[in-house]
Amino acid sequence: MTEQTKRPRVASAARRLVSAHWLKPSSWAYSTDPDVLIGQYANLKRQVPLLYLLLIIIAIASLYLMAGAGPLLLIGTVAGLFVAVGTVRMVWWIWFLPEPDQISVAEARALLHRTTLAVLPICISYVAYSFLLDAYGDPTQRAGVAICLVMTATGCIFCLMHLPQAALLVNLTTMVPYAIYQLVSGNEAFLMVALIAGMVTTLMIRVSLNAHEAFTELITSRAELAQQRGKAERLAVENARLAMTDVLTGMPNRRLFLSYLEDRVQRSAAAGNGFVVGVLDLDRFKPVNDIHGHATGDHLLVEVGKRLQSIASDTLLVARLGGDEFGLLIDGDNATAAAIGSEVITLLHQPFLIDGHRLSLGCSIGFASFPFAGTTAISVFDRADYALYDVKSERRGAYAFFTPALETRLRAETELESALLSADLASELEVELQPIICLDTAKVRGVEALARWNSALVGQVDPTRFIKVAERLNIMGNITTTLFAKLLANAAALPGDLGLSFNLSTCDIVSPGTIDMLIAAIVEQGIAPERMTFEITETALMQDYQTAITHIERLRRMGVAIALDDFGTGFSSLSYLSRLPIDKIKIDRSFVCNLAEPGVGKIVTAITSMCETLGVECIAEGVESMEDCLTLKRMGCTLAQGYALGRPMDIVKLQAWLADESCQPGDGCLQPGLMALPAFAALQNRYPRPRKAS
Repeated sequence: MTEQTKRPRVASAARRLVSAHWLKPSSWAYSTDPDVLIGQYANLKRQVPLLYLLLIIIAIASLYLMAGAGPLLLIGTVAGLFVAVGTVRMVWWIWFLPEPDQISVAEARALLHRTTLAVLPICISYVAYSFLLDAYGDPTQRAGVAICLVMTATGCIFCLMHLPQAALLVNLTTMVPYAIYQLVSGNEAFLMVALIAGMVTTLMIRVSLNAHEAFTELITSRAELAQQRGKAERLAVENARLAMTDVLTGMPNRRLFLSYLEDRVQRSAAAGNGFVVGVLDLDRFKPVNDIHGHATGDHLLVEVGKRLQSIASDTLLVARLGGDEFGLLIDGDNATAAAIGSEVITLLHQPFLIDGHRLSLGCSIGFASFPFAGTTAISVFDRADYALYDVKSERRGAYAFFTPALETRLRAETELESALLSADLASELEVELQPIICLDTAKVRGVEALARWNSALVGQVDPTRFIKVAERLNIMGNITTTLFAKLLANAAALPGDLGLSFNLSTCDIVSPGTIDMLIAAIVEQGIAPERMTFEITETALMQDYQTAITHIERLRRMGVAIALDDFGTGFSSLSYLSRLPIDKIKIDRSFVCNLAEPGVGKIVTAITSMCETLGVECIAEGVESMEDCLTLKRMGCTLAQGYALGRPMDIVKLQAWLADESCQPGDGCLQPGLMALPAFAALQNRYPRPRKAS
């Protein structure tokens, strides 16, 4: 080993020596940590009685050892005093000092100080007693006295290892005086014994310090661990609270609601009583988000949450389930739920003032009672949700209970879902084509493709039903793809100037994949985009307004026309219409069927005038009589479709219909030469189309 490598090792050893605990004044200071002080006291309470027991044994052993060697009265009296004092002190430590969990930190600190100071009289007394015995004994007895003294010091140091100040004091007040005594006596053998004993007890002090250090670290680590555990428990409680709380509104969330529902089902099943679950959905919330932005929508949800929480109680849990949907868990019967439903509807019908906007909402609620609507948490919740779906479809702004009739419908819907999921769409789906007639020329301007599904399992299904189910199952894209492919295949058999109309669902208009498919199919089949018209409803637009508008503009850029279907049944307004990129408006059949009513007639006239002003075509759907045809023509409507003009038919029948010139109105068909019919001509003369004022 080189000199250069030796020097760092020597320096390191020196640093370790300097840093040794017995050279540091701080090593002998009393701890300020309350946990360490209490821990020291707890150990001393167990070990100090053993120390006194050791002193009693040493006193008795010394008396026996020195019997006959000195004055028995003197030696016996001193030994008796040691035994008596040791016994009293041992009893006092065992029975009269408080338990560690009952003593204060200040009391523990004071007792540690007193114990350290008590070492002085005890050790001095035992050293003096040893000197007394040594003066009378022969060499053998003197050796026994030396052993007793060393054993006393060693035992005391071990018993006081958790109080190193006292252990050091024991060593100093026993081994140092004894070594000096033997040095003065001049007995080299006993002096060597004293020196060796002193070195041993000094090393024991080192061991005592190590033990105390480990003890202190253990206590400190336990305290830190307990603190960390407490912090972890608080964080766990906080995380559990956050996991069960809706971040936006501060209300209980879906997880907590379903957890409470599970618990309520178990308790109600055991007790034999019932309760009611309500699922609440806001009306007209989507337009607020689209028109005013999501920040306003979030603010509105917070205010809705505050109103709902204002009626929460021990018997009514209100939670936000997600989006604009909330849950109600009601302890009570249907009458109680109905009263709460009426109160909630009234509460949320009142306008909200959000960011300077006066916003009007409403809500619809579906209720289901346990155990009549279901015997499990998921079943009763699903039936409340289905009752909500039903009330939103039929009469928004109200509440409804799940009934046996809805149960029958739910089973039918479930059967329909299974049939649709297992259907061979390519073979079971078909399109029928309904002519769209120009009322000015009586010529066929185009055809609208209408979906037909003849299920192998449930037979013919109304399009409205299976399209809603397909949207709910998220398979509408597959159905649209199949139907559009069939329409384009039929287009090859139709005149090249005949327009083609195709309906897009709520899911289609916001699906980038579906829009890509439509565009690709048009290009691949070589269909002129100008022939195509995609029909969308106002409701579909409002589901995701911005995305829908983006897709509409993309379709229009390639030359496709867009028609607004079922106009008048949604959220129509002049400012809203002026911003929509549309080419046609289709008047809903609910207006066409009631043209004889004065109010309806004025509305239709206003719609046709608006279309003319906006420069879009107006199409009336659901025309069922020739009288309606001429009335619409007189009101300014240019295009119409309906049973009076032509029923939906497959491609073969449509080709025959287009070629047939003998069919009459009422046969369910209408040939292109409509103007030649006497009835049509007479009505046209009776109701000539008004001329636009110059």
